[in-house]
Amino acid sequence: MDEMLMEFLAESAEQIEAASAQIVAFERNPDDAALISSIFRLVHTIKGTCGFLGLERLQRLTHHAESLIGCLREGATATPDVVSAILTAVDQVKVLLGDLEETGQEPEGDDSEMIALLERQVAICQGGEAASAAPAEEPLAAVAEPEPEVVEEVMPEPEPEPVASAPEEWPAEPVSEIPARPATQETLDALVASLRAAKLDVRREQSASVKAEGAKAPEPAPAALAVKGAPEAAHPSAAKAGEASEGRAKGADTIRINLNTLERIMNLVSELVLTRNQLIELTRHKEDETLKSPLQRLSTMTTDLQDAVMRARMQPVERVFSNLPRMIRDLANDLNKKINLVTEGADTELDRQLIDLIRDPLTHLVRNCADHGIETPEERLRVGKPAAGTVRVSAAHEAGQITIEIADDGRGLDINKIKKKAIQLGVASAQQLERMSDEEIYRFIFAAGFSTAEKVTNVSGRGVGMDVVRENIQAIGGSVALTSTPGKGAKFALKIPLTLAIAPALIVEASGQRFALPQHSVVEAVGLNGGEHKIELVQGSKILQLREAVLPIGSLAELLHLAPPENRTAEAEQLAVIMRVGAHAFGITVDAVVDVQEIVVKPMGVSLSHLSSFSGHTILGDGSVVLILDPNGVCQALGLEQSREGSAANVESDALRVGDRTRLVYFRAGTGVDKVLPLSNIARIETVSSEKIEFSNGMMLMQHQGRLMPIVAAAPDVMVREGDNTVFVVSPDGEPFGLLIDAIVDIIEEKLDVEIAGDQPGIVGAAEINGKVVELLDIAHFIDIVRPQAERPKDRKSRLLLIDDAAFFRDMLASTLQAHGFEVVKAGSGAQGASALGHSGPFDAALIDIELPDVAGYELAERLREAGAAFPMIALAPYATREILRAAAAAGMAGAVGKFQRTQMLDLIHACIEQQNDMQDEVLFAGAAA
Repeated sequence: MDEMLMEFLAESAEQIEAASAQIVAFERNPDDAALISSIFRLVHTIKGTCGFLGLERLQRLTHHAESLIGCLREGATATPDVVSAILTAVDQVKVLLGDLEETGQEPEGDDSEMIALLERQVAICQGGEAASAAPAEEPLAAVAEPEPEVVEEVMPEPEPEPVASAPEEWPAEPVSEIPARPATQETLDALVASLRAAKLDVRREQSASVKAEGAKAPEPAPAALAVKGAPEAAHPSAAKAGEASEGRAKGADTIRINLNTLERIMNLVSELVLTRNQLIELTRHKEDETLKSPLQRLSTMTTDLQDAVMRARMQPVERVFSNLPRMIRDLANDLNKKINLVTEGADTELDRQLIDLIRDPLTHLVRNCADHGIETPEERLRVGKPAAGTVRVSAAHEAGQITIEIADDGRGLDINKIKKKAIQLGVASAQQLERMSDEEIYRFIFAAGFSTAEKVTNVSGRGVGMDVVRENIQAIGGSVALTSTPGKGAKFALKIPLTLAIAPALIVEASGQRFALPQHSVVEAVGLNGGEHKIELVQGSKILQLREAVLPIGSLAELLHLAPPENRTAEAEQLAVIMRVGAHAFGITVDAVVDVQEIVVKPMGVSLSHLSSFSGHTILGDGSVVLILDPNGVCQALGLEQSREGSAANVESDALRVGDRTRLVYFRAGTGVDKVLPLSNIARIETVSSEKIEFSNGMMLMQHQGRLMPIVAAAPDVMVREGDNTVFVVSPDGEPFGLLIDAIVDIIEEKLDVEIAGDQPGIVGAAEINGKVVELLDIAHFIDIVRPQAERPKDRKSRLLLIDDAAFFRDMLASTLQAHGFEVVKAGSGAQGASALGHSGPFDAALIDIELPDVAGYELAERLREAGAAFPMIALAPYATREILRAAAAAGMAGAVGKFQRTQMLDLIHACIEQQNDMQDEVLFAGAAA
């Protein structure tokens, strides 16, 4: 591809984008003569260059688009059909330019239908009927007939240079003869000079137009896009004229720089920063005064050079925002809605690399607001809103990051639809959803394949997008937060770093190794040895009590599986670095914060790219290489994102509702933190003398209602004391047993939010009540301990397939079934269950959760049956209601049972296996008789 064609493609890409944005702006402001003249010149310039380069198809298409734009310039009405026709032609030009850039040749094809559409609109604008399309081979006399003022604008200022010798216009010739036109070096030089002059003029006009768009009032105000009858904004012509002159003055100060050259400069500056850091490190331990002054000057100059190069890499987010007006216009037409687009902070600058990376996520979020958020005009009027909805996109610097907010004033997220879809997809059960906060439920929209659209359209409904938005933003070290108010709208907040090249970081040390922690995610660092900030161990997880907050915290050394240094003592001081990623706040403990410095971010090697805890590496001043921690990866390593959902899944008592006030028994059991239990789980509270507690085969027993009742300690270190002891009598499945505790503290009514899921047997999770951390006991765990050995079968072990996506219930049920003599194979999804059937079978029975992440339990049972599974299948549910029993029977399942109904579950399993064995015996007997 020759240099002239490359220059043309680069120029045309800018011009066609500018033309598209200005056409949409002109539809709002049809009286803006300067704007339509600018559009005309942009298209005219592209057409003229296409003619010179022999790009016949592009020239023909742009010629007819120019004719229609000319009608608008002469006063024709900019109807939606006219504007749509022009925009369609512009889109086709984009496609052709893209193909030309890929292949180096103009693609073949027929644009007669599009040309006919443009000509029909020209005829309508001129007051006539739609005319038939003229033959494409006709000479295009209009190519060389620009109006005098256009020539005056396009030509450079009068100078004796070769520009003056450039022909004002090329003679009109048939299109087929254009490629054969002989070109001398003089004419080529003249054309290049003319094109460059036109380029500068176009840039000036674009600058003037953009400035004029913003001149709505004496004070700056956001630019609004009104679609389909939305309010129009005033554009004083005097402001346009004055700012157009200013745009010309500034336009001449810009030059085009090859991106590779800029990247090369950036790499050199990065190396210079590393060298500067090394020199500082070398001189830090020397007392040579002669080096301090030159080094200080070098450091200052390096910083200034770095800032200058970074500014050269920075581009306004307006590059991304500029595509939104056209998109909103098209969406409004497709959805029959009226939508205003308001953009703020378009001049906020961001690294060019990040500009490209946020384009798709931002576009999807805006489409999501327009489609799902904004109501139809009729709906809005019924609820007292203006007919036109508003989508607001803003950008601003905030604490070393860029915050981009996308908000709408529509209906907000429909939490009932989200719940219904979550149940349908199997990502949560109805009981789990009841215990989740609205914010937790809203986060389901970021799950892959999740969509609440009632039907699939070209706008939405396929469930692809929101998960990609979160992944793409997290991949660049950013985060996504979501808030919604029913009836008032939703807001997405993207927080992203300013640049990926050079970033400030904390250099921390753990187990003798250093790591870089991006400063934009760090909230503060606090000491842990002074007694003010305490870390408590809650069911194997560390909790930091920081002022009035309770934060999950983990050791960086443990997260990275680093061996502790040999010389470390228990009294050694530790620091907690508090971080925030999106809505999650957490801490990591480190041995020391070594330094705070700017680091050059280098990507991870291919062989290490799978390590989610790291985002790259850098070289410190002493020449050592350190890994850069990824805040999102650290958050995931702590299990923070799963903790809330896990806790909701683990609490299966209908007496407990997250967010509701619940009556709780607050008590002490052992030396750990205090415990709580919903009062509805306790049948009686007994005060029992130690003399009445007996021991048999290692089990504590007491008389209760005329029979021996087993007792189990609520914690491993709870012991029977001399004198009176407190025992809770609980009966979760009809068989009572006692729970021995140390002492009751209080009976309270509090809002119980389980914040961290438990990974210790007997504990559901941890919560905060009145500023103190407490543990919620898991009654289900203690059932397996107290059941007598006589209930367990002594025959051959039957093999069971247990399919449940919740690890808590999967492990709990497996433990119970194994204790009763069954061999259990566990699976966490329908796919895993099907795989186990092929690799771990045969089975005597299967227990299938009705709500799995990839398939409904009933449907899975039917699929397994079709695959040849002949064993009985039992549906598992939180509670076996009549509806569930009917659905299980309809799916050909042997029955259904609640997950806490241990006795009924065991009875049903035994009955199903016995019935299956009897049927097999009958088949064998019949076969033998035959």
